Amino acid sequence: MEIRIEKEWQLREFVPEDVKQKLSGFSALEQQLLFNRDICDLENAERYLEGTSEVYDPFLLKDMGKASARICWAIEAGQRILIFGDYDVDGVTATALLYELIMGLGGEAVHYIPNRFEEGYGFSEESLEGVFSFKPELIITVDCGIRSIKEVEMMEREGVDVIITDHHQPLPEIPQALAIINHKQAGDTYPFKELAGVGLAYKLAQAVTARFPEKIVDVKKWLDLVALGTVADLAPLTDENRTLVRQGINLINDNPRPGIAALITVSRSVPGKINSRDIGFRLGPRLNAAGRLTVANNAFNLLISTSAEEAKPLALKLDEENKKRQIITKEIQQVVETYFEALKDDENEFLIFHADENFNEGVVGLAASRLVERFYRPAIIGTRKTKEGSIKASCRSIPELNIIKALDECSDLLEKHGGHAMAAGLTLKTENEAEFQKRLIEIIKREFAEKEIQPKVSIDAEIDPTREQPDALLKFLDKLEPTGMENPAPIFASRNISIIALKKLGKEKDHLRFFIKTKEGKVLSAIAFSYGQLADNLENGDRVDLLYSYELNEYNGEQFPQLNVKEIKTRN
Repeated sequence: MEIRIEKEWQLREFVPEDVKQKLSGFSALEQQLLFNRDICDLENAERYLEGTSEVYDPFLLKDMGKASARICWAIEAGQRILIFGDYDVDGVTATALLYELIMGLGGEAVHYIPNRFEEGYGFSEESLEGVFSFKPELIITVDCGIRSIKEVEMMEREGVDVIITDHHQPLPEIPQALAIINHKQAGDTYPFKELAGVGLAYKLAQAVTARFPEKIVDVKKWLDLVALGTVADLAPLTDENRTLVRQGINLINDNPRPGIAALITVSRSVPGKINSRDIGFRLGPRLNAAGRLTVANNAFNLLISTSAEEAKPLALKLDEENKKRQIITKEIQQVVETYFEALKDDENEFLIFHADENFNEGVVGLAASRLVERFYRPAIIGTRKTKEGSIKASCRSIPELNIIKALDECSDLLEKHGGHAMAAGLTLKTENEAEFQKRLIEIIKREFAEKEIQPKVSIDAEIDPTREQPDALLKFLDKLEPTGMENPAPIFASRNISIIALKKLGKEKDHLRFFIKTKEGKVLSAIAFSYGQLADNLENGDRVDLLYSYELNEYNGEQFPQLNVKEIKTRN
């Protein structure tokens, strides 16, 4: 096995001649971008660019009939319905969606989002005391619950029905709930398996409103929440997700709810021009900050707020928490990097594992993500609970290792675990720590065997940015939105480019701005985040190879095309 941190640039396959003929109405670059997204004919191109992929019948989901019927009966009977949600953006948006649905249909709804620090993740035994205090007659979980076997049994013994909606991977044994809405469970034939938790909540809303034909309820008004939760949870933006998110972003731009409008303002985003990138890097992190540092109720209350006066202070509070979150994340990252780099090569070849009692458990996952990005190894970063004799950790992985399957192989050593192929969480007794690390490393060694473990980046096309028509290119790139997981924004490469007017930016001077001259003598702006130090080794006129996305930037009310540089390779 060979590990190299430098990314390998891989140019995508060129468009075959038969596909060129079918896409003859598009330019050569546009054909390449479409072909890279598996679009090979005019019909699929039009459907993709217009965002009109099929939205499937919610009743194709297993147990949907049973779940929607029980909810309708509870609404009509005046029963108290408790919506139990996770504390991340996906969970909070799903909770807000179902809360507004039930209240809008005349039902009695309450919500419960657990405290990460006192009750832990999901529908757990630690959270049941708080749940019982509401005296619910029906519980609907969102974005959690598929592994809560004991907890569902306890609720059923108390005479409380439980409906689980959860997009996470189930174990072979599932809870004996009244109904389970999970497209990954055995026997479910729903055609798209990548809906986020809020996506499943939306499908449930579609099914419930279909049972109230006398009440006019437009479920599409909740697509803004679907867009927020789906993008923030890094769900694949393909198939039905892409359609739902595109419609949701349109709603955010056309008529944002007060909470989202306030969030746009405090995040310094541009109203009316929000895209998936803004959700991923501006709106989503602020909503997530509440659940990471304190409790997620501020995020929930912001989303359901009905006026600007109510929303503004909540958005400002989330913005402040996000700033604190950024500082704490960086501190954890620096501690782990110092520890990790001091190890011998054979001790850190396969896994970054570190736990500290001073780590904030709400942000260890973010630190793990940054460590994976820097070192390209799976990372498990946790909080050491000395009194309890346990470690609560977040796991982040690389494409070569399905982390949740690896954890499943270690389940006898874990108190609790769950998640996805690339991200998971776990609770581990400290007495099992050494054995867990040993076994997990053996699993990683097995999975990495005969593989070259190196980060790779796919290049959509090599272009000369000084020869492209910015307006035409930007207009076409906008049609590819929303972009994200499994539907990435186009990445371009340009080689032997002369750069001028280099300048360090940021409080710590860790970012780099420069310009490229066009053939008409104009200049094209470029920004390279975290490349500030490179300015010390470059001079005006030096030539470099660039990897970048092409975007429209807005500053002081003016808009201009810009290269958002991902990598710079200097030329000898």
